[in-house]
Amino acid sequence: MPALKARRGLTLPELLVAFLLLAIVGGGLTRVMIKQQQFYKDARATARSKRELRLGATVLPFELRSVSSSGGDILSMTEGELTMRAYTGTSVICAISGGRDDIWIPPTNLAKHTLTTYISSSNKPQNGDTIFIFNEGPKIGSQDDTWLQRVITGADYAASDCSGAPFTDPVLDATKKRTRYHLDLALPADVTVGAVVRFTRPVIYSIYQEASGSWYLGIKEYTNGAWGTTSPLAGPYRAFASGDGSQSGLQFRFYDSLGVRITNMMEGTRVARLDVYLRTNAGRSAITERKGVDLQDSVVMRVALRNFK
Repeated sequence: MPALKARRGLTLPELLVAFLLLAIVGGGLTRVMIKQQQFYKDARATARSKRELRLGATVLPFELRSVSSSGGDILSMTEGELTMRAYTGTSVICAISGGRDDIWIPPTNLAKHTLTTYISSSNKPQNGDTIFIFNEGPKIGSQDDTWLQRVITGADYAASDCSGAPFTDPVLDATKKRTRYHLDLALPADVTVGAVVRFTRPVIYSIYQEASGSWYLGIKEYTNGAWGTTSPLAGPYRAFASGDGSQSGLQFRFYDSLGVRITNMMEGTRVARLDVYLRTNAGRSAITERKGVDLQDSVVMRVALRNFK
């Protein structure tokens, strides 16, 4: 039987070279994977930051454009907080009581048309809400047209009022409930059936700090005679800081119709434009080469009020 030949193995230098090459290739792959993880972590934080900026930039301009500063809708204002009457819905008067301190409006689900709309089902008028009723006055022109301000003191429902044309269908809308609102003051004789009604509610938009330490854009509503708790709308943003040179998470700046900055916060009736600054801080960058720099972003909105005159 022939003898087996001994098989030659790797020498020590060859093993060392192999291990060195493996370490170089493995280290390079590990570094690439770590960089990818850092990049995706920053990308996720940046995307989340931009999403919160878009959310804030969607909510605030929509609410602010409907404000009538000359009509007193701006109740108070500071750099980081704005108290205003927010629009919640519109309708028309379909009946007025004999004492002229109660009004009826059509239901929202009329069969053939729509005369009553609300921003949402949760924003239906409640006690303490302010309504504005259009008064055309006795003259033909618009020189005596006004919006009368009233406060809702109560409400009830019935299907027997406002029955028939031109507001409801006597058959298709017969069982649908109409809303009657009790007002704090009687209406003058100039206000007639068919007058437009605008519903509003006091709200506060502000930047506030939660228990976690993060700062958010929040809203607080005045319902049933009391202020509710602040609810977050968007965020987190940077911490609030006063002054134009600061990097506050939320900052309001107010201007009149000539573009002159309003610094007296008691002159809300002069406001024709608001500049709103939102700034986010998504935390420190995970990428090593950025050396822990903060991931920051911002947006500026210039909102012209439609009803400043």
